[in-house]
Amino acid sequence: MPQLRQWLNRLVMMTSWLNLAAVAAGGAIGAVARYLITLAMVSIPGSSAMLGTTIANVVGCAAIGGLAEYCVASDLFSPRAVLGIRVGFLGALTTFSTFAAESMFLASEERWFAAGTYVGANLILGWGALFTAMILVKGWMG
Repeated sequence: MPQLRQWLNRLVMMTSWLNLAAVAAGGAIGAVARYLITLAMVSIPGSSAMLGTTIANVVGCAAIGGLAEYCVASDLFSPRAVLGIRVGFLGALTTFSTFAAESMFLASEERWFAAGTYVGANLILGWGALFTAMILVKGWMG
């Protein structure tokens, strides 16, 4: 128990309550956005929650790529705002744990092609979205 207390004390010293609040607020908004995306995708006939997860992951990857490039070229966002957006909002939006569980579910059913396609689509589309957003923002910022 003393080790846990020491770890928590170090954690509190490394951050501030305002940083924690920024991450919490961003996380709450990101989680709700992810849920709404999933609801929208499930409402499409023949669709599934996995499409919602893929869309959330691709949008999140594009957003974090664009944000990274924007922050290099601009000082518009404070470090706390970037923390709230990147760790809070985008961390909650991108749902990697849900993606892992859904892909494992497909694999456990021995639906190998579907599992591979799902994993590949998230990785390739995510990387592509991140890279494209970085290039677009870099060009836009001059």
